[in-house]
Amino acid sequence: MRKLALALLAAAVAVAPAAAAATRPVSGNALLAIDRAAGFRNYLPTRMLPGFGYASWSKKGSVLHVEFRNNAGRTVVWTVAPMTGSCDAGRQKSFQLAGNKVWWAQGPSAQRAWRCVFGQDGKPLRLTASTTTPPAQLADVGLGTVVASGKRY
Repeated sequence: MRKLALALLAAAVAVAPAAAAATRPVSGNALLAIDRAAGFRNYLPTRMLPGFGYASWSKKGSVLHVEFRNNAGRTVVWTVAPMTGSCDAGRQKSFQLAGNKVWWAQGPSAQRAWRCVFGQDGKPLRLTASTTTPPAQLADVGLGTVVASGKRY
């Protein structure tokens, strides 16, 4: 029994460095460019769905868009925009993920999850992850996990 416990402990220690070495969804030159352009709105996800990688970003006015794509061509779009109205307006579900309240809704052509935060300038922002992939193929809580992971860089 003691040998089994030691083997399990050794396996856990070996896995920890691999998990710690996981890379951010956005890094390198793209991260630096987004940080410069976004200013007080430099929120990005720290976790992304398995198989999805950074594809592109754009900033139009005060709205930041970052696109992630998988090999099948499906996309998840990360958006940081000024908040208007109530944060939970339009919600169909809510989740408590990683200590953050996250809302979710499905429209005719897309599903989205979001939460609200404050920028460094004190103004409210809405962090949103959206996709045209239906919930039967990409779970609502998956988008929620991406939004819950959003942090300021």
